Amino acid sequence: MRLQEVLDKFTNPDFLLTVNGWCDELSFYEYEDEKREGYWRHFKDKEVLSMSILITNESPELCITIEE
Repeated sequence: MRLQEVLDKFTNPDFLLTVNGWCDELSFYEYEDEKREGYWRHFKDKEVLSMSILITNESPELCITIEE
């Protein structure tokens, strides 16, 4: 799956988001703003290699590894 497809499936704003090479502990509220930025086009079609859900500071965090 592509990064955009994976992120479209997560609608819970309580999650933090970390994507290697793009962002660290970004809230989903901020992610919506980031999608409007031009550089997002560089990342949105990257293939997702792995995902995990962690707990960071008592908040769920979606950690995604994408292709280089």
